[in-house]
Amino acid sequence: MGLTDNIMSHSEAWHFSQLGRLIERADKTSRIVDVKYFILLPSIWDVNTPFDDIQWGALLHSASGFEMYRRTYGLISPDDVVAFLLLDREFPRSVLYCLSKAEESLHAISGTPLETFSNPAEQRLGQLRAEFVYAQVKQVLSTGLHEFLDAFQTKLNLVGADIHKTFFALRPVNGESTNGETTDVGEV
Repeated sequence: MGLTDNIMSHSEAWHFSQLGRLIERADKTSRIVDVKYFILLPSIWDVNTPFDDIQWGALLHSASGFEMYRRTYGLISPDDVVAFLLLDREFPRSVLYCLSKAEESLHAISGTPLETFSNPAEQRLGQLRAEFVYAQVKQVLSTGLHEFLDAFQTKLNLVGADIHKTFFALRPVNGESTNGETTDVGEV
């Protein structure tokens, strides 16, 4: 990020770069939280033990968030770690932060004002961000963190597909098919 921020004009290309980076970061953060919560803990007996705290601390370190978390929350608590990595509005590696900044870049590309949409990618990303804005960690945990994150990853993949369709997919232009032949107006 630092290099592109320092040497690249903050034009459409920069926003596409940001968009891709932020979507990938949101995905990776959700995956490391899911792995910790779902796989890494070897036994239910280890929950709320020093071993569990070490693993949650390692998770925070892997997201470069240990110091920021400690300043915000103090002692390590699984619920607070999940809230911090998924729902924090200020931490640059939290899922919500990434979705918010990705949405800003997407709207900068299209020129559509925030809180509105002009294409499916903006609509889907806005809906996904809103889910995180209004989510509460207790509710997420009680309904199942793995299920919540799995559904998130599926929705994020759909955002990526919509971005591709909106900005990169080949489409006929001015009555031409993709192989260069002229088509009727209603035919594509």
